[in-house]
Amino acid sequence: MFTGEHFIWIALCAAFIAAMTLISHKRNWSLRRAGCVMTGICIVSEVSKIMSNMQASPYGGMVLDPLSLPFHLCSLMIFAVAYITFGREGRGKQAVIDFMAVMGTLGSFCAIMIPTNGTDFTQIDAYQCFVYHAGLLWFSLYLLISGRARLGGRALLRNLGLLTGLAFGMLYVNGALSAYGTNFMYLVRPPMEGLPYLNLEQGWYVYFLRLMALGAALVTLFHLPFLLHARKKRTETPQKETTAAR
Repeated sequence: MFTGEHFIWIALCAAFIAAMTLISHKRNWSLRRAGCVMTGICIVSEVSKIMSNMQASPYGGMVLDPLSLPFHLCSLMIFAVAYITFGREGRGKQAVIDFMAVMGTLGSFCAIMIPTNGTDFTQIDAYQCFVYHAGLLWFSLYLLISGRARLGGRALLRNLGLLTGLAFGMLYVNGALSAYGTNFMYLVRPPMEGLPYLNLEQGWYVYFLRLMALGAALVTLFHLPFLLHARKKRTETPQKETTAAR
């Protein structure tokens, strides 16, 4: 982590995110257009991941490595992108937008900082990982900058509930696929060895509680500026109405 190659990847991702943010803002992209671009990134990413992670089946032919199934938090955002892009407007879509704006930003940033697929420029897994997460981070920021994400108090509670539900759901998935050594959402073990906070030194239960606490804290802190802004706006509105009445 944080080798010379890693810093190059970080710089490339930052340049891509900045360029895409500038283009989408300058050209005033609609949600559908931005979503279609992100859908294209998702398709290229998944196809490259599938084709590079096929393995021989004991019954003949090839099967996808279970470790490559889209059950990590960022991988699940593929389905969120499709729903946001092509789904009907409504409460359900807004809830997905609010969830993705937060989880996509936090998850992608962490994935770029902690490259679990390596940083080797000769490996396709590295390209797939960094390109996808850079695209996901851009799209999540687009949802925030364009105002499509509404991160109020209800969104905070809803996002915490969805994240908790996904975590407990993935406990079952990891259990069902334990023979293959899966570690979706990093609930089985830390994403990398030697991390100062997320480690198994005090046992799995402590690790799990730390992971859940860290997730809840990051989500809450992410919402905090939006909550404070909304509160300030509510406070200023009565003052303006009183001034106008005079």
